[in-house]
Amino acid sequence: MVRAFTLSLMTGAMLTACGIDPLIWGHLTRSEFDPPPPAGVNRVTGRAPELGTGAAVAFFGPAGVALAEQATTTGEGGAFAADFPATTAFINTIVTASGPTRAFWGIVPEVPAKETVQDESLTIAMGTAIDGSPVTYMDALDGDATTATLLLLARQKLATPESTLAALSPEAVIDALAEIDNLIGDEDPRVMPLYEMVARILADGATRRPAFRPFPATGASFLDASALAPATDYDGDGTPDTDSAAFDDALERAIAALDFDVCYAPDRIRVVLIVDFREGGVDQNCATINRFKWTTDLPGKQMFITGALHETTPNCDTDEPPCIDSATFDAASQLMGNWSPNITPMYDDATHGDAVAGDNLWTITFDLPWFDAGSPTARWVRIGYKYTWGTNGALWTGSEEWPGNQRILELRDLTGDHMIVRQDLYGDETTNKDLSNLRAPAKGGCGTVLWQSELDPPPEGRRDNCIDDTLESMIDVDRDCTLESWPSLFSVGPITVPCEDE
Repeated sequence: MVRAFTLSLMTGAMLTACGIDPLIWGHLTRSEFDPPPPAGVNRVTGRAPELGTGAAVAFFGPAGVALAEQATTTGEGGAFAADFPATTAFINTIVTASGPTRAFWGIVPEVPAKETVQDESLTIAMGTAIDGSPVTYMDALDGDATTATLLLLARQKLATPESTLAALSPEAVIDALAEIDNLIGDEDPRVMPLYEMVARILADGATRRPAFRPFPATGASFLDASALAPATDYDGDGTPDTDSAAFDDALERAIAALDFDVCYAPDRIRVVLIVDFREGGVDQNCATINRFKWTTDLPGKQMFITGALHETTPNCDTDEPPCIDSATFDAASQLMGNWSPNITPMYDDATHGDAVAGDNLWTITFDLPWFDAGSPTARWVRIGYKYTWGTNGALWTGSEEWPGNQRILELRDLTGDHMIVRQDLYGDETTNKDLSNLRAPAKGGCGTVLWQSELDPPPEGRRDNCIDDTLESMIDVDRDCTLESWPSLFSVGPITVPCEDE
């Protein structure tokens, strides 16, 4: 059983990275020196017929990060095409086509990565899923596509907690678009006011510039009312509108009508680990972090990660359920690198869950075994891990964040997005570093970090102010020593499974 599960995990990791291709190619050609062919690209095609030639076409990841290399313009009849690197998968990509006064939106649910470089490249027409089935509304960027895209973006944005389309699988998005089509086809009174408002706002002459914002700031409207032409009456009451109030109210009512199922894997969870390697990071003592206190910086280095399931994770050999069996425990630890340094790379190239290439935020995702332990003070699945700044295969010395310690994390979903997302600052010795933690006593430090299950009731003799930074956590975006927002710069969603029919 160990072998089977380990092979499955390792195969998945290799296919997503195409890392096995040079070995396969060399074997097939009887040579270790023949280079493999390039991975190439997959192409997305679409059209914005109402805008014609010369409209600006932009692509965004599901969290709103622009995909700058895919930007293009429309040609004859509003047709466009964009190439996506075949080394990585893209899910729920947002497309906008903008003219001087109007913009239309759409969604590409999935652009898959090639499993090997020898696979043929794909051309994916908007409106068609990769299995050939239709994607409702998306064959053309028009008013219907814009309304449907707006509803899905707003449903996630206005959720509690706030979310993005990264939290939905491509299949869930396709199902949701079909549900929207049913609601509009039935002229559902909860949806039709919004549908009619969007049509009026997108009418020629109704706006001075594109009025809809696909990724508004928190608390801002999806409608920029200042872009409306002076005489525009978008709600149809006979009076020109000067604010977004009526639109916002209609949008909330329409969102409430959406009812589609998304089912998540009950025994696995996607873990996204991000490490901020930018200069000037501030730790929980409000002190600037020295990234190179223990690490030597040399040309050619990159970020790696290593770790394993933590030894305190409930093991079915010794613990009562819920627990992880030994075979699954060992396979998951191997997937994380099993404490071999500088073997498992992280990514800063907008692939493998990384949101923005070259921003010095390095990302990796792991699909790990999981269970719901119920109580916050119970033992959940736990991991230990550590970042290294090194070269492939190098030893610990000069590459690790710090010697003799690890970061610890319990896989408890605090945000309700069915993922575990943790963003760390490289070299920060005041957060979830376990045994020799430098968090000041005034900030809750006592020299170590405790699991949540060790806090209540406290073990006899334990100091009550020991920090418990072992869960998902907000981050300090503006370096003012205040944790104010959840991490959002990643481009993967949770693990979903087909919903069982009731």
